Amino acid sequence: MVATQLDEETVKKIIRQVEFYFSESNLPKDNFLKNTVSESEDGMVSLALICSFSRMRLHLGLGDIKPEDVSEDTVEAVAEILKAKSTTLKISEDGKKVGRTTELPKAEEVIEQLDSRTIAASPICYDIKLEEVESFFAQSAKVNSVRLPRHVADKRVFCGTALVEFSSEEDATKILTQSLVFNGADLELKPKKEFDEQRAIDEEAESIRREKLSNRKNGSQEEEYPKGLLVAFKLKSNTPKSDNQELVVEVTEGESEPKVEVKSSSEQDEEIDEEKTETKKTSADMYKDNKDVVLREDLKSVFQKFGNVKYIDFKMGEESGYIRFEEADGAQKARTAGALTDEGGLIVKNYVAILDPVTGEAEKEYWNMLRSQEKFRGNKGNWSRGGGKNNRGGRQFNGKHNRSRDNNNNSGNRNNKSQKVAAA
Repeated sequence: MVATQLDEETVKKIIRQVEFYFSESNLPKDNFLKNTVSESEDGMVSLALICSFSRMRLHLGLGDIKPEDVSEDTVEAVAEILKAKSTTLKISEDGKKVGRTTELPKAEEVIEQLDSRTIAASPICYDIKLEEVESFFAQSAKVNSVRLPRHVADKRVFCGTALVEFSSEEDATKILTQSLVFNGADLELKPKKEFDEQRAIDEEAESIRREKLSNRKNGSQEEEYPKGLLVAFKLKSNTPKSDNQELVVEVTEGESEPKVEVKSSSEQDEEIDEEKTETKKTSADMYKDNKDVVLREDLKSVFQKFGNVKYIDFKMGEESGYIRFEEADGAQKARTAGALTDEGGLIVKNYVAILDPVTGEAEKEYWNMLRSQEKFRGNKGNWSRGGGKNNRGGRQFNGKHNRSRDNNNNSGNRNNKSQKVAAA
């Protein structure tokens, strides 16, 4: 290839392209080319390398080619063009290298100036050509360069926002005040600084998403559960009772809440001797005024003072349970309030709820257990829901407040089962 074989339009494209590579618009941000220049003793770069860059290959019709495969004729032709017509570039004596005629200013200063005269324009269709964007904005002011950033989640496609650098900050400011329509779409125009800020947020979110995806593939669930939302509680009686009195919880299949009565040991023995196993279906409403029976509603009325309660993991008649808040702040406030009382916990009817945080392995175990139950019920992906009556029973959690419910796989044998819970 010789210079005379290149038409005038191609010559213009070559000059513009190589000048852009070494311009203040590109060089400070082009890490590969910048490092190549800095590693060179004379600050110049192989023309064969420049010709192997994608847009230069396109202008020269070279196809997919490596620097070492670029012919000497091609290098010579490009060198002649740049030597004769470029005012910002110089060619080495042997005609094989190219570089800037002036030293590049400090990168920090250049980037600051560059950003001040660059705007972000969207929406731009995904298959747009750079030249089309440049031609459009060139109607309003002189354009130094156009960039089409890739999508943060898929580097193969254009993100839909074009970065247009003008020759001056004044031109960029003027463009921002205009109402422009490109390819039938009203353009949203904003300073590059705003684009960069949003881009940083998007990239961080994408990084987190990829990390979580990687953890799933590796079988790791270390970070895949909410932190600090749980408070474990244990109910301690706040009123004196006779030594032989116990809280008897009678459970009947299908009940929404178990029947609770306070009886003496002699009464319990008499019922057993006479085999009085008949029970009645009851409602929690029967016990809302009973100070010796704690209901979910009682717990909610106490704990919702500290924050929005997402779910109360508790069954009437049990000694312990979990409060799940919407926000970690609610859990923290509840624990602090409980620790500051004279009783050492929060008053719930005739009981004191002693509170403990659920952290570390206990917290992880709780959420993993809950996730397993959600998957079993087909409610995948929504860990924060504890479920309604279907979530009662069947849960065994080996954390600090261990609670075992014996109705997981034995529902057919539990129609009239009495469960004793000490009320001491």
